[in-house]
Amino acid sequence: ASLPLKLGETFTPLAVGGSGVFDLPLVFAGYGITAPKQEYDDYEPLGKRVASKAVLVLRQEPQKDNPHSVFNGNQATQHAALVRKIANASEHEAGAVVFCNDASATEPDALMDFRRAGGGENGRSMPVLQVSRSVVTDVIKQATGSSVAALEAEIDRTLEPQSQLLDGWRLRGEVTIQRQQTDAENIVGVIPGIGFAGGETGGRDVVVLGAHYDHLGYGDSNSLAPGTRAIHHGADDNASGTATLLEVARQLQAEGPFPRTIVFIAFAGEERGLLGSGYYAANPLLPLERTAAMVNLDMVGRLVDDKVIVHGTGTGTGFDKLVDTFTSQAGLGVAKEPGGFGPSDHSSFYARKIPVLHLFTGSHTDYHRPTDTADKVNYAGMARISLLVANVVRELATAIEPPAYLEVASKPFMGGGGDRPYFGSIPDFAKPGGGYAITGVSKKSPAAEAGLEGGDVIVRLGESAIAGLEDFDSALRKHKAGETVSVVVLRNGKEVTLQVTLGDPR
Repeated sequence: ASLPLKLGETFTPLAVGGSGVFDLPLVFAGYGITAPKQEYDDYEPLGKRVASKAVLVLRQEPQKDNPHSVFNGNQATQHAALVRKIANASEHEAGAVVFCNDASATEPDALMDFRRAGGGENGRSMPVLQVSRSVVTDVIKQATGSSVAALEAEIDRTLEPQSQLLDGWRLRGEVTIQRQQTDAENIVGVIPGIGFAGGETGGRDVVVLGAHYDHLGYGDSNSLAPGTRAIHHGADDNASGTATLLEVARQLQAEGPFPRTIVFIAFAGEERGLLGSGYYAANPLLPLERTAAMVNLDMVGRLVDDKVIVHGTGTGTGFDKLVDTFTSQAGLGVAKEPGGFGPSDHSSFYARKIPVLHLFTGSHTDYHRPTDTADKVNYAGMARISLLVANVVRELATAIEPPAYLEVASKPFMGGGGDRPYFGSIPDFAKPGGGYAITGVSKKSPAAEAGLEGGDVIVRLGESAIAGLEDFDSALRKHKAGETVSVVVLRNGKEVTLQVTLGDPR
């Protein structure tokens, strides 16, 4: 038997997946979840038989309406996320993912928006589709003699997977996703330096001040209002940083020039993975070895209780004193974080062994949502931060001795959260697909102790195949602190296997 599918009516491809022709055996993989903490694994009954097959996966998670469910009662856990299900299928080396609405859907045959699971920035080659529930119901009935609703009910009742091969059924077709790439522009302004009276000091005569000017448009996979197509205003993230960048440039241009050159950069593509700053670090306007320090502004528009957060205070000699002096002068309290890696543009510079400072006024419930609007910005606070930043940059541009780079242990680059063990790798977002590429490892981290290096591409962690950052994050959450796991990396074109003992969650 065969069931032809019609685009837009009974199936849709999803932008998160890849393109290509496929003809794959079909398996039912329940909710597509592997959750060691909950002692539940839809893939366990299938074992290695998932490899190179199309996995049919239900949306949501078991016992969705049970307030006593191990999956956080009737609140969704991380395992319900589409990206987590896709990553889990990829880890099990599936050939394709086919989503189906679960029994809780108010419109069982409704198809998701093309970009509902993301825009495909991770470079997956595996096709990802959704098929209408009525079609899946027919397939399950013909293949197993049971109904998809009965399988769901049995999972809910017993919390035992009902995964199985769908004998005689294959997924045949072709998906072509056209990805239009465009150039984005870093916007750069320069106050040329005039040098020191006694000559150059070690040749490090450039200070960079940066802020990203991109946001999420109408929302994408980074939105924390998934499924909502609405303007994400980004007033704090990062119109506040961009406006502060311009204000500091205005102040310093009126005062300058200074001994060191000051380069002001509004970065593009930060939300897509530090693309603009990564490009500048690889293709600098002035040789990167001349850069004495980089100061980054990201979300500086919500000053509360006169307290600013400064990351990177341990990355350069004299930074602690510098920050203490000028925050005190500004009448601001400060929370200092010594590490130089984090999810913003300063990381691109610290990975190149440049001292960095990153200013931030704290997160809030409007982060990456359409509600991050201009009426919620603390403009008087931004003015105070502008003066603080101008003082810091001026000092860096005039001090005879530039700060010396210091290697310091950092908090996890990605949000740790929950019981995810600590690994200590720094992502290279400029190299999506084909594994999880890293630019470096944190000092004294499990990854560093095991011998991982910048430039490595992780392709396997334990039993999990790794196609990208999402797979790595998903795989890591399946392990516990103290476990020693085998990690396979591509290094200079060759596979290298390392043993990593995972650290306590951070």
